[in-house]
Amino acid sequence: MAVVGASSNPRKSGGLLFSNLVNGGFVGDLYPINPGAKEVFGRQAYPSISQTPKKVDLAFVALPRDAALGAVEECGRAGCRAVCIIAAGFSEVGELGKADQLKLKKLAEQYDLLLIGPNTIGIIDAHTSMMGSFVGYPRWEKGGISLFAQSGIYNGAVMLEFMNQDVQRPGVMTSLAVGNKVDVDEIDFLDFAGADPETSVVGLYLESIDNPRAFMEKAAEVRTRKPVVVLKSGRTAEGARASASHTGSMMTDDALLQVGFKQFGIARADDEREFMNALRTLEMLPRPKGRRIAIATTSGALGVMSTDMLVSEGLQMAEFSTETTAKLQEILPAFIPPANPFDFWISVDLKGSKFAHEQGLEPIFQDPNVDAVIGILLAPAGAAFDEFGSLLRRLRDKYEKPFVVVIYGDDTGKKWLEDLEGARIPVFDSTRAAVRALSLAIQATC
Repeated sequence: MAVVGASSNPRKSGGLLFSNLVNGGFVGDLYPINPGAKEVFGRQAYPSISQTPKKVDLAFVALPRDAALGAVEECGRAGCRAVCIIAAGFSEVGELGKADQLKLKKLAEQYDLLLIGPNTIGIIDAHTSMMGSFVGYPRWEKGGISLFAQSGIYNGAVMLEFMNQDVQRPGVMTSLAVGNKVDVDEIDFLDFAGADPETSVVGLYLESIDNPRAFMEKAAEVRTRKPVVVLKSGRTAEGARASASHTGSMMTDDALLQVGFKQFGIARADDEREFMNALRTLEMLPRPKGRRIAIATTSGALGVMSTDMLVSEGLQMAEFSTETTAKLQEILPAFIPPANPFDFWISVDLKGSKFAHEQGLEPIFQDPNVDAVIGILLAPAGAAFDEFGSLLRRLRDKYEKPFVVVIYGDDTGKKWLEDLEGARIPVFDSTRAAVRALSLAIQATC
C-alpha cells in the first residue's frame, strides 16, 4: 500500500492518514510517496509510485484536486490495482468538477483500476489493521459490522464518538467511505460484504442509488445470509438538493425507493443514531425468530409507552402461556394479575431486587410464545444487587433470545451498564431507542 502525498506534517491530511496507517499496525508493506522527503514517520519515502520496491495494491491519493488526476494516472501506469482519492472538488461543486470526475472514470476504465472516492475520508479495514483515514482513533472495536458510507461521517465524527465510549462500542470490521462513488459503489460493496466470512451485518449510508432495481435485488440476495440495514438520506426535494452539493448525488424518487425497501425486506433507519443502534443490536444478538415481544419492566409508565411504540412499529405483544402466568403470579400480590408488559416493581419493593429480577425475567425468557424481550429497568440505589450482570448474561446465553435493555438510574445504573460490558446485550438510554433498534433488527431478519 502507498500514500501519494504522505507527509511528516500531522496537520496535513497526507500526514494524518500515513501516521494512522503506521500507528494502526497495518500488516502489509507501506510506502510513503513524497519527492521532497527521505522518510516519513520512520518509513523510507519514494519520489514516485513507480519506484516502490513492490507493486502497489492500494494507493491513497492525498493531494489537492489539481494534482489528483495526474497522480491517479501515474498509479494506473505503475500497475496499481486500486486508488482511494481523498480530494474533494469534483462533481459536487459544478460543471468543471463533473468534467474532472468523468476523466477519473475514464482513467479507471483505461487502467482497469478500482477507484474509491473522490471526496472521501478513507477506509478502515480491521482484517488487515488498516486505519486508512485521516481521523485518529484511540481504539477501534473489531467485530462483525461492515459499513459503506457515501460520506466521511462514518469514518469520522460519528464513529469516533462510538469508539470513544467506555462501553457498548459497535464491532466494525470494515468502514468504506466512498464520497462521490465514481467507480466502486453500493452493489460492489454488497458483493464484498456478502461474501466476507467475518461480516455478519451490513450497513449502508446512501445519498443516491444509481441502479435501484439492481441494488434491491442484490441487497435481498445478501439478506438471505446476513441482515442489511440502509440509511438513505435525501427523502425530500430539499434534502436531495443538499446531497447534490455534498457528494454530487442524483435525485431519486424516495417514495418508490421506500416501496422497494419494503418489498425486498430491507430495513431502513431514519437517522445516524438509529442506524448505528440497529447495526450494534444485530451484531450483538441472536437472530429473532418472530415478532412477538415481551416487556419486562420495573416502571409501569415506561411499560405502557413502550407498548404503544411496539404496536406502532408493527410488532406484536406476546401472549404469555398459562405456565408463565402462573410463575409470574408467584411474585405479585394476588390482586395484581400478570400481563404483558409485566411490571414487577412491587416485587422489588416487597421481596428484594435480586429475587424480583430473577423470578420476574426467567419465566418470560422460558415462554415459547416470546420471540424477543425488552427489559426496562429502574436502578435507584435500593434496587442494587451484585448479581445483576451475571443474571442477564445467563439468561441471554441460556435462552438465545434477542434481549435489549434500557436502564434508568445514577450510580447503580452506571454499575449495571459496566457489569454488562462484553455480555453482547445492547443497552439503550431510552425506550424509543430500544424499541426502534429491535424493530429494525426484526425487519432485517424476519
